[in-house]
Amino acid sequence: MSGRRTGLVALCYGTRPQTIKAAVVRRELQALGPVVAVDTGQHYDFELNALLYRQLGVEPPDCFLEVGSGSHASQTAAILVRCEELLRLRDVRVVVVIGDTNSTLAACLAAVKLRIPVAHVEAGLRAADALMAEEINRRVVDAVASLLCAPSGLSAERLERESPAGRILVTGDVARDVLREQLDRIPPVASLLPPGVRPPYAYVTLHRAELTETPARLSAIIDELGVLPVPAVFPMHPRTRAALERGGFPTGSRGRLTITPPVGYHESLALTQGARLVITDSGGLQREAYWLGVPCLTLRAETEWHETTALGANVLVPPDTAPFELRSSCERLVGAAPTSWDRSAYGDGHAGRRIAAAVAALVQGTA
Repeated sequence: MSGRRTGLVALCYGTRPQTIKAAVVRRELQALGPVVAVDTGQHYDFELNALLYRQLGVEPPDCFLEVGSGSHASQTAAILVRCEELLRLRDVRVVVVIGDTNSTLAACLAAVKLRIPVAHVEAGLRAADALMAEEINRRVVDAVASLLCAPSGLSAERLERESPAGRILVTGDVARDVLREQLDRIPPVASLLPPGVRPPYAYVTLHRAELTETPARLSAIIDELGVLPVPAVFPMHPRTRAALERGGFPTGSRGRLTITPPVGYHESLALTQGARLVITDSGGLQREAYWLGVPCLTLRAETEWHETTALGANVLVPPDTAPFELRSSCERLVGAAPTSWDRSAYGDGHAGRRIAAAVAALVQGTA
């Protein structure tokens, strides 16, 4: 555990999507008072972590807990123990967590057991599968947090029905803040496309447990990606590659599918913006495609970002039927006339400012 800075607010995160969002939240919070930025190290691959600090132009974290990978229990326990130690050593009055990861849950539990109020960014998102790891994490955090920052009116309505003890505030989605600020920094997509690939193309990212826990099905889906009506570009996540290797399946390009190493945030935005469609299981990429006006196929049975499907920007393809439905779904999207949709479901790109103001009020309430 590195870093000795103290502060009124501890901002805790640990994965690539959280690091991206934390960049905006951290800056807004620092304008109001001292902040300790805590990276748990849940994602520790360079492309998934350290590269983001450089691309986003933010300082490294004040504390890096270095937990690395592991089972849900071991990873959560390691973050909980190390975060509790950190919070005891610093004069922290409020802890801010983001999303639904093991880092979110563990940092929240460490704080509330020390009677430190917690602010939850991305509160109120829900999936029907109550036993999904992310769903467990977000529901527990929402039940004990003092401030619930909802990204949309729909997520706030869900919280109201659950009647949590914390204050509910519709802030918008901080990921839109980041997108708004970073779009002019992305590279030209032509410099990123593999040799022989030109628009129109599909941009692919797949990494969630629903796919990686069944390597045979994952490999069958990747085979389908090789025979789509347009070429596909797939920067493969380390977890996805490891799953294929574990099952004895090939990890290389096939057919019209080109597999590349992971890419940075700016590169991912450029590949999304230039694509004819996106194929993903990532919550972050679902919204980025929605904001950029690119149709999205999400390989999940459900999504927490219900507004994207309601507006027609996102089509769900369940993982168990994806080997049989993926190609026909892509053909329909590629063949359809371009459409547009309302892009304001998650706010106006100033969520970080609203979150910081609400956290400042929470800090004052602890004085």
